[in-house]
Amino acid sequence: MKSIVEKINRLLPGSNRVNQTIGVEFCTDGVAFAQIQRHPSQQPLLINCEFIPAEPGLELAELLRARLLKLGVQTVPVNVVMSAGSYQLILGEAPKVPADELAEALRWRVKDLVQFPIAEAIVDGFFLPEDSARGTSRMAYAVVAQRKVIEQQVANANAAGLSLKKIDIPELVLRNIAETCCDTKRGIALVKLQQGGGSLHIFRDGNLYLSRQFSLSYNAGLLDDLPAEALVLELQRSLDYFERQMRQVPPSHIYLCGENVTADKLTPAIQNAMAVSIHLLDLANGLQIADNIAEHNLALCLPAIGAALRQDQVGQG
Repeated sequence: MKSIVEKINRLLPGSNRVNQTIGVEFCTDGVAFAQIQRHPSQQPLLINCEFIPAEPGLELAELLRARLLKLGVQTVPVNVVMSAGSYQLILGEAPKVPADELAEALRWRVKDLVQFPIAEAIVDGFFLPEDSARGTSRMAYAVVAQRKVIEQQVANANAAGLSLKKIDIPELVLRNIAETCCDTKRGIALVKLQQGGGSLHIFRDGNLYLSRQFSLSYNAGLLDDLPAEALVLELQRSLDYFERQMRQVPPSHIYLCGENVTADKLTPAIQNAMAVSIHLLDLANGLQIADNIAEHNLALCLPAIGAALRQDQVGQG
């Protein structure tokens, strides 16, 4: 799969340290990072995984730089994942062009769907699998971000002293987690919940088929219950669209993850509400996790973990 902002990424310096990668997400309230080490014939090892809260008077890049320097990993190559809300993901009929011309063709398809002049945008995209719209035209996702947002990501990386390789989006880094920790041959739905809402992503055999955002009255606190009725309704809506509009076989499992999404919150009212089995995502199914990593950080750093799991040889579209 090509990087979503490949035009930018081709300009970024890389590193030959292919056995280790760090994923980073700059958020409004802090910065998350995760470090993955790979060994042949072994599960990837999650060496470091931390969320550094923002501090008054200090830049996030400065905080991250100091922490990576202390860990002695400042030269490890880095993939940065954009935060939700810093770009638009737009689904539409794919123009009949080769893959290397898709981004430019999508630019003119989406110019009236963004809230800023298209001249200020960086546009990339990827095809959905050919079987994702049986009997109709092939579909594609356009990824649109303001150039200044991308430039800020690069500036943050430079200020943190990162060896920046790629810039990606949450939908595709979550795919990396699904591929690593779940059996996606028959398709699975990965649902990530946060304060005020969530997102559902359906992956099958290494490909993203559907991504959908929804609002939810969930405060994401340790003692906050999941709103079972509203959550199940959103899951049903997503799967109905996937089956009826996209004419797809339903996923074999639904996996929930997110901040303070714990086993005690996965109540019978949620588990028994649908024909598809619902489970918590367990990163230990596909990762070795260092003993010093706090479980709470795994949820806060999911996109960073997914960015660190990126392997360019794994493709889509």
